[in-house]
Amino acid sequence: MKTLAVRTLYLTFAVAWLYCPGKVVAEYGDFSSDSLQGFYDYIHGQEMVKVEAGGPLRQAVEAVPIDLGTAIDLEQEAGLRDWLYDFLVAFSASGNDSLAAAFYLREGVNNPALNRDDPALFEAIKAAHQQTLADLDCDYFFANVSFVDSEFRVFAMQEPYDSYQSYAQTHGMLPKGLTTRILPLRGEVEEHLAEDEQMVFADIMFIVEEPEEFTAFETPGRTPSFFRLAWDPKRAVWRIVEAFFSSGVPQQFLFGIF
Repeated sequence: MKTLAVRTLYLTFAVAWLYCPGKVVAEYGDFSSDSLQGFYDYIHGQEMVKVEAGGPLRQAVEAVPIDLGTAIDLEQEAGLRDWLYDFLVAFSASGNDSLAAAFYLREGVNNPALNRDDPALFEAIKAAHQQTLADLDCDYFFANVSFVDSEFRVFAMQEPYDSYQSYAQTHGMLPKGLTTRILPLRGEVEEHLAEDEQMVFADIMFIVEEPEEFTAFETPGRTPSFFRLAWDPKRAVWRIVEAFFSSGVPQQFLFGIF
């Protein structure tokens, strides 16, 4: 199970994010304030929805508004909501190793050369997910989620890539302190844009809370989570391009096995 070193490292990172002077989140509408305590009060004052497979979570996901900067069809819209629902469920108490592996493999593990139908690969990813849970001494990752300030921001891009982190920073949304940023498909996206292809993206922010029984703190950790998805017309699937978040809830597991 989780070693003392792993537990201490996570505790150190999370304490640094919560309490280090000057590590605050800038303005995001009502998302934050000019003080760390204000931000902490904000995220812990959110109305949360239990992450559990079934009607209540599905209804909450369906209620997340979509800001259409470019047109998408019904398949793409349904795909966005399915991605969010499946992501949360796969890593909740309703999830299991098979659902986690299926979520990773829906994108080809961000590697088109991998055979998503290979049983050996599926089993290897299941085993990697099991090991990650064991290393972090938990059975699952997400207990609750808030969509209070969430929306899918859909837009097209046909120019040099403009990162979500850059957008978040210029719009006062970027979590400061320890932030993890993953760009698993950045190179592929930039190649398509360099060839003057138009691509469709969707940005989404939501707040997740870790399970109370696995927290290292008196109060379960919460953190805003930012994802950018790109529509892959060949596979007819949304794929993760960027993800970044503060360390209040460990999410590095999402990409550590890729």
